[in-house]
Amino acid sequence: MIETSGQDFIQGSEAKKGPRYSHIHRELVSRIANGRYGIGTLLPTENELALEFDTSRSTVREALRPLTDLGYVERRQGMGTRVISARPQSSYFQSFDSLQELFQVAVDTYMVVLGHEPVTLDAGLAERVGGQKGETWYRLDGVRWTEPGGRPLSYIQSYVPERFASYLPEFASHQGPFFDLLERRSHEVIEETVQEIQAQVMPKEVSRMLGQPEGALSLQLMRRYRTVEGTLIASLNWHPASQMTYRMSIRRGRHGQDQI
Repeated sequence: MIETSGQDFIQGSEAKKGPRYSHIHRELVSRIANGRYGIGTLLPTENELALEFDTSRSTVREALRPLTDLGYVERRQGMGTRVISARPQSSYFQSFDSLQELFQVAVDTYMVVLGHEPVTLDAGLAERVGGQKGETWYRLDGVRWTEPGGRPLSYIQSYVPERFASYLPEFASHQGPFFDLLERRSHEVIEETVQEIQAQVMPKEVSRMLGQPEGALSLQLMRRYRTVEGTLIASLNWHPASQMTYRMSIRRGRHGQDQI
């Protein structure tokens, strides 16, 4: 078998329609499928791929993004891009250890804000979001997509304390994590993020927006971002249960302490 370099592949693809990153994406898929990049191995770094294909890191990043969406690879901060399947998967994988990796998830996907409205917290909701019963907060609804015109990943309801009401108009045009926007604008530093995962039946409106049948099950992720002032933001993420896998690794630390 004669192997071609990335640059040879790109030159041979110039006559084909489509952006440059799509040619690189197809070549990487081919290499994974034929075993050149085996399951469990790391892909070359963005810098190495940019050099091989004679392009920019941003173009390489665009080529890698659909590999993650399709379940070929998982990308983890500080650990590189690892091959996890030789075939496309229908599920969406999330795996992260830090706020930086949560940040990257938001950057690598596309959020559409549907609107916001004030809500009065009842006892149950107050406990979940980290507020007090009777307080007025604001709920922002939106859908996170793989990319513009792609497929919906999750329906998100974000709960914002009233003290941040003046920042609400900025959410609609913001592409990136909402916690980052609020942290920068308010100068309140996140000290802790708490996550709860539950299996829940989707509300009718959520299932409709995600193209799921009425009564479909979801993997519901609630995240609360806390500062010394209290909750910065709490986000309720509804993922179709049949399309979402949440993965974590637990490592044995020093002195018998486990690390997640």
